[in-house]
Amino acid sequence: MTIPTEMTNPAELIQFRHLGFENFDYQVLGVILGRLALAAILGGVIAYRPWRYFMHWYFERTESGAQILIAVAGALMTSVIGNNVALAFGLVGLGGFIRFRSGIKDPREAGVMFLMIGIGMACGIGRMPVALVAVGSAFVLLTVLDIVDRNRRSVGRRRIRLAGVPQPREFEPRLRHLIGRHATIRGSKINVRRDEVTVDIYGDRFSSAGEILDLLADDGVEFQGDVSCEEI
Repeated sequence: MTIPTEMTNPAELIQFRHLGFENFDYQVLGVILGRLALAAILGGVIAYRPWRYFMHWYFERTESGAQILIAVAGALMTSVIGNNVALAFGLVGLGGFIRFRSGIKDPREAGVMFLMIGIGMACGIGRMPVALVAVGSAFVLLTVLDIVDRNRRSVGRRRIRLAGVPQPREFEPRLRHLIGRHATIRGSKINVRRDEVTVDIYGDRFSSAGEILDLLADDGVEFQGDVSCEEI
């Protein structure tokens, strides 16, 4: 098959319409923007969970923002893919180059991530009834789970780290014994190379490094290293 001579000019082969503006329509643009906006709004209801403000809970706002972005990304992906199976496999292949690591503290948040993807995809394909039902069901379910789990969440989780310990193997049992009088110990770790001892606890008894130093001083321990107490 030969190409006609009038079609061999690159200037004629590549035209402005090949950029994709030949199907540009303000109504279509409005529909896409509306779907993305609804995905963000519905995702925000679940991500920030308004009832947590009344429970006086602490939660990661950056994590909530990431969940909203995931919902919007799900809507965008479905808008781009449509019914094109080849394009769907292509996006999956490109996603394989991305190494996604997330330090999710609460395993429940992993389920919320999948929920956000479902809400975003439903918005992206225009299945608003499905998206609304999903948000309503999640709203009720997460509220019940948060209320049931309120007692566990009301207890603070903290990590006490002591660096510069001369003999960490011998110091760790003594530290656990002292802290265990005032808080529930989740676990401990010894780093011999760094002369460091770490103890994770439940409870609000200790909120500063000074309280740890006072506890050691009351027991007759003169510690000269670094002490940190942080919420986890």
